[in-house]
Amino acid sequence: AIANQLRSPSSHTHYYSCVMLFLFSEAKDDGVKEQVTRVLLERLIVHRPHPWGLLITFTELIKNQRYQFWNQPFTRCATEIEQVFESVAKSCIPPGASSAVVSGRGLLQ
Repeated sequence: AIANQLRSPSSHTHYYSCVMLFLFSEAKDDGVKEQVTRVLLERLIVHRPHPWGLLITFTELIKNQRYQFWNQPFTRCATEIEQVFESVAKSCIPPGASSAVVSGRGLLQ
């Protein structure tokens, strides 16, 4: 239900984006981190347009080193899964973005 609140730019969306990122960062169990990621990813792999808040939240999760997203074991459990993450990451980050995203294999351009 929290992911459904990630919509247009507003204080409401900002709050729920922060909640999702907090749940990910403070979770002691990798299962919780995997669930947060799965919920976001499920919404990103469907046809566009994606809600602004969803894109911003996922982009923050994969770009900000605080979350250590690419170091999580579930991002590397299978080659196919890793490719899905990298594909979605590339589609979320606009071309020519100033900062690179670190993946398990290196830098995504």
